[in-house]
Amino acid sequence: MPLTISPIDGAPMRQINRYGIEFDVCPTTGGVWLDKGELDKLIALVREETLSEQTRQRGHGRYRDEDDDDDHHRHNRHSGGRRSRLFDLFDF
Repeated sequence: MPLTISPIDGAPMRQINRYGIEFDVCPTTGGVWLDKGELDKLIALVREETLSEQTRQRGHGRYRDEDDDDDHHRHNRHSGGRRSRLFDLFDF
């Protein structure tokens, strides 16, 4: 059964569905809760996105380091490049 009242402040929770993952969100505090099994779906999505990114990197003939990742994500956000679903996941 979904959480309907925020355990933080008693406000009614909003249910948001992104990529098949249902989030219960407190509109006043921004707290996020996941129902049973939703964390597993979130982990699977992260793995899928990571494997997809690694495949694209191999196609370009190199792997990026962490500094390159920061530049890459900044570039994608502002240039209209392919944006990861993970950026949209918690954009409530």
